[in-house]
Amino acid sequence: MPNELSPLKGYEDFLQDLKERIRYVQVRAALSVNRELILLYWQIGRDILNRQ
Repeated sequence: MPNELSPLKGYEDFLQDLKERIRYVQVRAALSVNRELILLYWQIGRDILNRQ
């Protein structure tokens, strides 16, 4: 009998699910940051125009 550890049943699926959830939240976070930066840039542009 070989001395090998076998993964628990469903463990690979569990890890895959965790990876997918992490990636999904990373994408959502990046989109949120981009949205806030775009709003900031628009506000800065508006402020520059108002001061001219």
